[in-house]
Amino acid sequence: MKRVKKEPDKRGKSDRSILSIGEKLAKLFELPPDLFGNRPKVTAVGRGEVLIENFKGIMDFEEGMVRINTNNGVIKITGSGITIREITSEAIIIGGKISNIDYDA
Repeated sequence: MKRVKKEPDKRGKSDRSILSIGEKLAKLFELPPDLFGNRPKVTAVGRGEVLIENFKGIMDFEEGMVRINTNNGVIKITGSGITIREITSEAIIIGGKISNIDYDA
């Protein structure tokens, strides 16, 4: 069987995923990748609170459910008594009795 070598594209890059400058710096200095770039960071505090950093916006908010848009897809939080406790340009805090945190691409 003949092996076919994958050629880089015209810009000299292979088809491997391209890392951002921030991700390269984090890797170089062995730092957590969330210190650089704009990937979302999701922190659940028990079942009563979820903090999402680096979000883009609220897509949907109704009784028992909120959908948050991020650079890596949509984060859907469901439960009872779901409220938006705090929102800034960089983070959002969702409160209530959280039953699920789902990630949609």
